[in-house]
Amino acid sequence: MESRGGNETITETGKEMAMDGVYVEEEVIQVHELMPIRAALDSDMEHIADITDQFSQTMDPILRMYNAAMCAAAARLEIIEDEFKYRRQRCPIHHIDTRLKSAASILGKLEKKDLDLTLSAACNNIFDIAGIRVVCSYIKDVYLIRDRLLAQDDIYIMDIKDYIAEPKKNGYRSLHMIVRVPVYFMNKKQMVPVELQLRTLAMDLWASLEHDIKYKSLYQGVVADFSDELKECSKLIYAAEEKMEMMNRLLEE
Repeated sequence: MESRGGNETITETGKEMAMDGVYVEEEVIQVHELMPIRAALDSDMEHIADITDQFSQTMDPILRMYNAAMCAAAARLEIIEDEFKYRRQRCPIHHIDTRLKSAASILGKLEKKDLDLTLSAACNNIFDIAGIRVVCSYIKDVYLIRDRLLAQDDIYIMDIKDYIAEPKKNGYRSLHMIVRVPVYFMNKKQMVPVELQLRTLAMDLWASLEHDIKYKSLYQGVVADFSDELKECSKLIYAAEEKMEMMNRLLEE
């Protein structure tokens, strides 16, 4: 298994240098260490999905692990937020949302990626099971939060994708980070991946409305292609955002 940080490939061998001196670390999650012995005998997701009791028994410790990682990462962000408030400085974080993928969603993503339908494949190939969205007021706040996270030496960076500097073709903008955070169990420490999406209020507005329009187009039988219009809206929102950034910068100087 491999993931990418910057231009380097990270393998199971441990740490390698990537992204201008930032260390990244890859770690295989040993699923069977987290599961009850009887459940660990068969981790095939299609099989256990048909057996309600076994499915619940098998998935519960896995989702608890990701929930713990999500809470731990959110707590770090809340500490950053609290520090700015304590110092009576403008807080770069507007709000934080968390999301844990359902078992059905995990299974669907395995099928889409053409991976083995097992818990081990899910834990070691799907890195957005636990997700956090950090919404900031300004673009500079996004990079400030990124840098504060990079400065924490017990968080390992797996990947960073900057869709602010290079937006997606449809106009989507955000900064994505995959990080591993330590989760402590009774018998070991596990480094668990969490996806962070850092974006501004303006970016979040566009993404939310784009999702709503796409949902209606796909599931309500509306035949329409608004790709060009959505991209144009993204440009207009970005132009307005730049003006707001300029005004704020003048006030803070």
